[in-house]
Amino acid sequence: MRRIAAIAGAVVLAVLALWLARHIPRTISIFVIAAFIAFGVRPIAARLERRMPKPLAIGIVFFGLLVVVALFLVIVVPLTISQTQLLVTNIPAFATAAQNWLLSVEGSLDQHFPMLKIPSSGFNVGKLGGTQISNFVSTAIASIGAIALNTATGFFIAFSAIILSVLFLLNDTQIAEAFASMFPPKRRDTARKLAAEVTELFSNYISGQVVVSAITGAVIAIACAIIGFKFSLIIGIISGVAYAIPIIGMLIAELIAIPMCAPQGLGMIVWVQVIMFGMARISDNVLVPKIMGQSVGVSPIAAMFAVFAGGELFGIPGLILGIPAAALIKILWRYFMAPWLTARLEKS
Repeated sequence: MRRIAAIAGAVVLAVLALWLARHIPRTISIFVIAAFIAFGVRPIAARLERRMPKPLAIGIVFFGLLVVVALFLVIVVPLTISQTQLLVTNIPAFATAAQNWLLSVEGSLDQHFPMLKIPSSGFNVGKLGGTQISNFVSTAIASIGAIALNTATGFFIAFSAIILSVLFLLNDTQIAEAFASMFPPKRRDTARKLAAEVTELFSNYISGQVVVSAITGAVIAIACAIIGFKFSLIIGIISGVAYAIPIIGMLIAELIAIPMCAPQGLGMIVWVQVIMFGMARISDNVLVPKIMGQSVGVSPIAAMFAVFAGGELFGIPGLILGIPAAALIKILWRYFMAPWLTARLEKS
């Protein structure tokens, strides 16, 4: 009966969590982002705590984090905006290259397979005229207010999440003890071990994934800049974000890169694809084992299911956190369901 009551309680808590996520999404977002930040910086803070008091260690970590963010805003963001403006300016060139490529493919197919009767392409660069551009500009201007409001909301959420993440780290012991107090006295040691294992899992995964993704994106951006690719920084940022999405992320990034490289010719497409594919393999086989250590213990089939299911249910966050969520379910199963099933089987 106790086991059934515990399962029923877990189901009620899950339903309540979904209800809260639907009705107070911004508050939930602040707590989730704060937990994400706290897990990410925890390994560094834990190392510093061995040499200094906890508040000082946490203060140093967050000061360094703010310095990195400031450098990103001052150096990377202006360059990204500049390349984005260039990309938007070259949209007609992209369209022309795409149309010429389609026409050449149609001509080649008509020449070698005349019996196919391929319909002519309906795509025409001439349709990208002043009317469409004017409508786009008018829509963009009308959206400035909404963009400004969303930007202010984003800054408020980010600032609140940083403050909350500091509180999480300062009170991690109290949080763990509060979690253990929810269990019967004889199970509290198990609850503490569970909390420590889950914290270690998410800390190592998030911090390692951020570092590996940042290195991957930076190397791709630098290598693409060396070969003269005009949008090297944009593709580096896209690659860094995409690498955090297991299995399918880099494939999507490589597909996005193809039309961006097209105006600079087939050679640029090939070189950028080689750089992205090669760096992804280096990250998989060198950086991940060195930085992230052991895997989260999820089989490839389970990992693929977790990624696709997480993406379908929760979008980008689900794609990124699908694998550690599957590892969390595995840990919970090992701590709670496996002993219960073993006991039942032994009794029968």
